[in-house]
Amino acid sequence: MREGKNTAIYIGFDDYEQAELATPEKNLLRAILLNAIADVNRPGEFSRRAKDYFLSKEDDYIFSFQSVCSFLNINPHHILVLVGLEQSDRYVVRRPLRQAVEAVDPDASDPSMTESGS
Repeated sequence: MREGKNTAIYIGFDDYEQAELATPEKNLLRAILLNAIADVNRPGEFSRRAKDYFLSKEDDYIFSFQSVCSFLNINPHHILVLVGLEQSDRYVVRRPLRQAVEAVDPDASDPSMTESGS
C-alpha cells in the first residue's frame, strides 16, 4: 500500500466567509453616527450638541467622533463635509445629509462623495 499525502481537494467551503466578530459593536457605532447626523438638522440644543460632537478633536473616548470614524474606517473629514460643517474644494457634495447617511450605512455600495474632476 502506498503511503503519502492525501491529495483530495475539498471545495465544499470555498464560499465560506469568516464571521465579523465586531458586527454588534460596529452597528452601535454606526447608530451613534447616524443619530448625530440626524441631530445636526434638528432645532436648538440637539443641533448644537451634535455640532460639538462632530467638531471635537478628542480621540481618547471610545464614543468620540474621531474614535468612531477610526474604528469604522471612515474618513472624518468626509463626514464633516457631508453634514456641512467643513468646506472642501476637492469634493462636490450633493444632498449632503443623505450622502452622510449612505457613507455610514454598511449597505452603501460606494463612497458617497465624487471627485470634482470626474
